[in-house]
Amino acid sequence: MKYKILNYWNDQDDLYVNYIIKNLETGDQANVINYYDVSDLDCNYNMASMEEIENSLYRLIEQGKGKELTLPKVSKLSPLLKYVYDFVCESESNMCHIDYNDWEELKEEQDFTDEDFETLNQEVDDYALYDYITLDDGEYKICGYGCLQTMFNDDRRKESDELER
Repeated sequence: MKYKILNYWNDQDDLYVNYIIKNLETGDQANVINYYDVSDLDCNYNMASMEEIENSLYRLIEQGKGKELTLPKVSKLSPLLKYVYDFVCESESNMCHIDYNDWEELKEEQDFTDEDFETLNQEVDDYALYDYITLDDGEYKICGYGCLQTMFNDDRRKESDELER
């Protein structure tokens, strides 16, 4: 396996890392985001150099032994789940909140439908996303949480390999 860290960022005690993994034998590749607790590092995050942090992250990533290659691909997701996923990935808070008024606007502006919402509901079941997406909770129509970004292989082509943060 070959790994390339694209970037990493700290969100309280969570340390998110965006990297590419490539199986050198098969050529399979995945662009994924994973997260670790800063206490998982074998160095002090607040005192260590970038090089020390990256070396520690590489050791943690290698422990996964390529399981990232089996993650569902973003290109296969419904448009609404892609929207929520992208929102979480691009958000400073690593979250997506769509209240009931926002949902009506999205239906008008993005051409989403109630059928798209039902498809999203099914995908939450299919991909066991219960801890990462809540639906119709009374306050929000859709709420996506930070670890959602760790559940998929973003196989879409991008201008660069790095997600915007």
